[in-house]
Amino acid sequence: MSANSPAPKHTRLTRFRARLRAMFERRRPQDMAKPAPQQEASPPAADLPAAHADTAPHTAHHAAPAPPPHTTPAHPPHAAPAAPPAHSQHEHAETVTPAAPPPLADARTVQGTASSSDGATAPWLLLPPERAYRLYVPPRAADASAMPLVMMIHGCRETAEEFEQGTRMNAIAAREGFAVLYPDQATFANIRRCWNWFEPNTAAGHGECAILLEMINRARDELAVDVTRVCVAGMSSGGALAGLLAYHHPEVFAAAAVHSGLPPMMPPSAAAAISAMEKGVKVDTEALADAYWNTHGVLPPALLVLHGDEDARVTERNATSMVRLWERLYESAPLAHQLDRETREMPADGNARAYTRTDLLRDGRIVIRGVRIHGLAHAWSGGDAELPFNDARGPDASAMIWRFFERQVRRVE
Repeated sequence: MSANSPAPKHTRLTRFRARLRAMFERRRPQDMAKPAPQQEASPPAADLPAAHADTAPHTAHHAAPAPPPHTTPAHPPHAAPAAPPAHSQHEHAETVTPAAPPPLADARTVQGTASSSDGATAPWLLLPPERAYRLYVPPRAADASAMPLVMMIHGCRETAEEFEQGTRMNAIAAREGFAVLYPDQATFANIRRCWNWFEPNTAAGHGECAILLEMINRARDELAVDVTRVCVAGMSSGGALAGLLAYHHPEVFAAAAVHSGLPPMMPPSAAAAISAMEKGVKVDTEALADAYWNTHGVLPPALLVLHGDEDARVTERNATSMVRLWERLYESAPLAHQLDRETREMPADGNARAYTRTDLLRDGRIVIRGVRIHGLAHAWSGGDAELPFNDARGPDASAMIWRFFERQVRRVE
């Protein structure tokens, strides 16, 4: 075959493949040394946050929106994090998601009993000096600080649970954040479930007073109580007992409220109690004031007295005597002066009766408030009328009591 003769077809194909292979081998090292830059992989649409900080406008000057509580913003999968700007440390400190608030503990009611070695009452000295109680603890944070405590003492022919429901005080406690303690009188101590405020030991600050003081200690075992904001309120015989607790134990209570109750008696007796309900307690304010200041070195708790002017069971003259006694206690204190007096007539409206409110002030602070409710009989004002001894028409005594109590703090010497 001559030199100018064309090469066979298979030879030409073989040479072409060889030249192509050589060209590929020469280009390959250069291509591998300088790979083409690759763009970051975009996350699937479902994984992309709707308002991601890296894509939001003006992110150099505005913090990214905080994620919802209990969630952490997820980085897009397969994406390398962008280099932070020079001031990103400061921005990061400002955009840290705040910790979620701790959950509230549920409201609960604790039932128990309390007894006192000083709780005997005559003539039943051998009966157990023990009474039951109910303690309402409102919803609160697990690390909540100490809360106020209000003791609510029912009247005759009532139970603690009925008083709890009738006054609706728990609803206020849940909203305002205080605990409520409801002592329960036993039928073995009084067949009509009255508190024995007229019994000599109790009238002297012992007896049933001592048992109820022990209930406060039991409450402090259950929750943190602000000892400077312990208050007591009561209805009828419970109101009389509330007054005795405030008179004999001012180091315990910041304030007291007496609804349709009676002042202390000297000398106390069951016979005198019946007469006092109808005619009023004959109060020797000078003797009671002297006895108080011979025993105590602190001012008495602030006092709220509520009474209906149509109360046929306990005459409202008892409310007047209670206010006068407390006024004398304040004005006979060392270096004391006469209390200032302000009286205001509150008109009736569609939901409440008219009432007269008299405030006695010491250095501009209300220390005694008397509320005379026009047209109210022997019943808790503004209570649940489905239960006995409650009048649905206001003013709401429970709300009025708490408004008075919430401003009171006992001074700790």
